[in-house]
Amino acid sequence: MRIANSQMVCDALFCDGCRYYDHRGYFQELFSHKDFPHFKVAQINCSVSDRHVLRGLHVAPFAKLVYCVKGAIFDVVADVRKDSKTYLKHDSVILNSQNQKAVYIPSYCAHGFLALDDNTVVVYAQDGLYNPSLESIVNYADPKLAINWPFAILSEKDANAPVI
Repeated sequence: MRIANSQMVCDALFCDGCRYYDHRGYFQELFSHKDFPHFKVAQINCSVSDRHVLRGLHVAPFAKLVYCVKGAIFDVVADVRKDSKTYLKHDSVILNSQNQKAVYIPSYCAHGFLALDDNTVVVYAQDGLYNPSLESIVNYADPKLAINWPFAILSEKDANAPVI
């Protein structure tokens, strides 16, 4: 796996995977402790979304490693850590089932994605257990973040999220 630092968000990483093809299909390693020795998987989640569904921006006290295994997403990491040198900066990337990319979201950074296809499947590992009382949300359209989202369909919770 090739790993590159985000140019906009401190500690966020963009990963390029490698697939090994043969007559049966392909094999792809999604995670290895050699690449992420500090990341201890506690939970793995799967999200299925239709086109134009936006999920986020969610902030959690644990890191995430995000993959799109079917369809495509516009994936965003936003730094909302007030003590960070990249506070209020964001970065984005297209993840899809063809490009083998992943994003590492640091703890306490906001994460969100917009599904670009129907039946988009996102799988993500996290190094902490989900606990809704520990999660916070940031409005996807917060003017301080100035994220240029394509069209989106939101949950009531995400649509009514506070701004920073």
